[in-house]
Amino acid sequence: MHGPHDLDSVNLYVTQATSGAYILTSDAKTAHYVGRSDVDLAQEIKASARKGKYTHFWFEYTTSPMRAFKLECEWYHKYAPPDNSIHPAVPWGANWRCPVQGCPWS
Repeated sequence: MHGPHDLDSVNLYVTQATSGAYILTSDAKTAHYVGRSDVDLAQEIKASARKGKYTHFWFEYTTSPMRAFKLECEWYHKYAPPDNSIHPAVPWGANWRCPVQGCPWS
């Protein structure tokens, strides 16, 4: 995982238009929101950041949208971010399951 980085520098650090997962924070210490992108990680980070009072982010590229979903699920369960009101969603038409044992979505 890379970061924390200032949100004003997304384009400086996230240079590949690919899938990945990210964490947003307002204190550079605590995960407040976890998300993912199946296509363009930088664009998704910026779009999600506009919805809250976030200042920094962490991110990790993935090799596929499925891996981005699984990483998002792992971080969702590990960090219990308060700004995520529901479990990460599976993309429309996909039959993926959460990789975390004991989760109702696994």
